Amino acid sequence: MRRFFAPLLALGLAAAGAAQAEDTLTPLHFQSQGALGSIDKAAAQRGFLVYQTVCAACHSANALHYRDLEALGLTPDQAAGVAAGVKLADGSAATLDSPFKDPAMPASAFGGAAPPDLSSIVAQRKHGTMYIYKLLTGYAAAPQSVNLLPGHYYNTAFPGGQIAMPPVLRDNAVTYADGTAATAQQEAADVAEFLTWAADPNLSARHQIGLRAVIFFLFLSLVALASKRGIWRERA
Repeated sequence: MRRFFAPLLALGLAAAGAAQAEDTLTPLHFQSQGALGSIDKAAAQRGFLVYQTVCAACHSANALHYRDLEALGLTPDQAAGVAAGVKLADGSAATLDSPFKDPAMPASAFGGAAPPDLSSIVAQRKHGTMYIYKLLTGYAAAPQSVNLLPGHYYNTAFPGGQIAMPPVLRDNAVTYADGTAATAQQEAADVAEFLTWAADPNLSARHQIGLRAVIFFLFLSLVALASKRGIWRERA
């Protein structure tokens, strides 16, 4: 089913609104970072495709429901179409009200290391967005001084350098409908942006409100200062 689901999902994301593709790799940057950052919806949409095609086989995201995809720019019909392409454990198709499918991957599949839920992984890790990117792109050959544990892989970003999760991204693991080249690095950046949104869906709105509040109080300060000067000028 997945080979049919991925093209349909990509097609749905292609028509998911006005989000435009931009180069996030040269230099590497995330629009969501910084005091005034906002979610890059084009990247987050692509990142959802990566999550659903690659990551969802092992990792849950139980805090998310398929209706939440509308906040990424999908229409209700498009989000419902994505849900309909997911078969739940009882054999029924997911609906908009269904939480993201839990693969219920046993810890024994990875030598006792249970795949973590990804709903808030970015919030749980220091510099979480960049951490996810570096983790997914940090696989390398182990130095001679490192004795890898059975079933583990060397990863420069993972604490201790050894991780049970194998490298999962590769060039063209997905096909982006917006024409973005699906390199492993791009896929990592996009899924990091998607998981940033998943951990804080209101990030853009919060930052916008904060900016407006700063501008409003700055304006009030200028009005107060001008009034004070006018009062003192009249008294002089």
